[in-house]
Order: sequence, then C-alpha cells, then structure tokens
Amino acid sequence: SSGITADTGSEGYNIVKSVQTRLGISSSNVRSDNFLGSEIVSSLPLQMSLFYNLYFSPIWFSASLISLILKHSSLPETYQFVTPTVLVIMTICEVIRLYFGYLGNLQERVPELAAFWMVTILLQLPLCLLSLLNNDANILPMEVSVHVILLVFVLVELVVSTSAIRHMTSVQETKFNLLHIPGNYKEQ
Repeated sequence: SSGITADTGSEGYNIVKSVQTRLGISSSNVRSDNFLGSEIVSSLPLQMSLFYNLYFSPIWFSASLISLILKHSSLPETYQFVTPTVLVIMTICEVIRLYFGYLGNLQERVPELAAFWMVTILLQLPLCLLSLLNNDANILPMEVSVHVILLVFVLVELVVSTSAIRHMTSVQETKFNLLHIPGNYKEQ
C-alpha cells in the first residue's frame, strides 16, 4: 500500500502532534489510513440556517409576488419597473446563494463558501434592505414580515459563514503545511 505514515522517530512527528492538539484532533479521531484525520469542518449552524432558509424562500417569493401584484397599479411609474426588477434579481441571488452555501459548506469548499458570502454581502443584503426600507415603494405589512425574516436569515448566515470560512481555511492550511514539512512523512 502507498499510505502515508508518520516517522515517529523524528522531530516532525512532535510538530504534527502539537498541531493536532491545537486543532483539537485526538488520536482516537485519527484514522489509521489517514494520518491527518477526517475532521469534519462543515458548520452546523450555517447548515441549519441554510436548511430553514431553503424552506422559507418559496414563502418569501410567493408573498413578495402577491404583494407586487396587489400594489403594482398604485406604484409610481419608476417603481412599476424597479420593484419587479429588484424581486427578480433577489430571487436569482437567493437561488445562487443557497446553492453556493450548500455546496461550500457540505463539501468543505472554500471558494464556493466565499462566493456565497460575497453574493450575500454585495447583492442580497443591500437588495433586502432596499426592499424593506424604501417607503416610496408602498410596502405592505405582509411584505415587511417576509423581508424581516429574510433579513434575519441573511444576517445570521453572513456572521456564521464568516467564521466557517475562517475555520475551514485554517484547517486546510494546516493540513497543507503538515503534508509539505520535510521529514514528517515517509512512504511505506
């Protein structure tokens, strides 16, 4: 077999043990066929938030669409174009956001999680605030309620994904460094 094992007689092994201790990887968590362990670094709070957001999104879209239909004729001419456009862009962003969030978190991929974070902070958060705080758009109470819930999801996911990205990059950086320290490993 071409597995990688630690050279227990070297100083590198002590470095690996200290890094494992720092990361909270005990020897019982380390599988014999994978010296670096199989620690799961996906964020459970982020996954829970994404899960509930996924089920809330159709309710948000339906309520926003019904509100738009009810108030469209009473909107000023500019808002008759802007409001549906914002709803379409928010819907597209929400689909992209949830896809990247699920993919990045469950498969522990930093680029997808970073894409989720960027779509959230650069597009979804400002559009959600615009939809919620723009008084000229004749915001209905039903619209306010679903936008407040969406805003809470967006803010929670933003905070939790920031810490998830930091933790995931730290673990991946440590694994990379451990594999590339000369003298730590020898081929069987």
